[in-house]
Amino acid sequence: MRGLLLAFVATAAFAPAAGCGSASDGEQITVQDENPALTTAFARLLDERRSARLGDIVAASGAHIGPWDRMYSFSSPNTSDKLNRILGTDEAKWNGLHTHSESTTQVFMHDGKVVLAYDDRERGPIVKRLTYATPDSIVSPKSAVTKGIGGDQTIWYLEVQGFS
Repeated sequence: MRGLLLAFVATAAFAPAAGCGSASDGEQITVQDENPALTTAFARLLDERRSARLGDIVAASGAHIGPWDRMYSFSSPNTSDKLNRILGTDEAKWNGLHTHSESTTQVFMHDGKVVLAYDDRERGPIVKRLTYATPDSIVSPKSAVTKGIGGDQTIWYLEVQGFS
């Protein structure tokens, strides 16, 4: 079910990278393999079928991100050039970008610098392509019906109210 969910909503994702400084000086940004604290918090929200502020979810998760003001989601596969162009992190070197198509790179930023990036293969929220979310953005469960083996299936996912 999770594989179907990711395949269906893999249009964007969060990608946080811990311990990153200014990316404009050719900095190295490492994409974490996963972030269990955030994964669990988002899964709980989806299971409960409720909406919440993104900042409240992140704070309640216990994930150690520090200050952040924007979150982006990117479908895999990704390239350093693509992320740098969209995020304005010129010349940053991204390590650990995944090439499989069933994941999302979730990126949290503060003052134009990446503070957390992770590979999200579970049920994380989706920020619409070419937009970003803020701590005040609302995360809501959404559903869609897809054709599957044995008939139609309802798939639930999280969508984040984004800003352009």
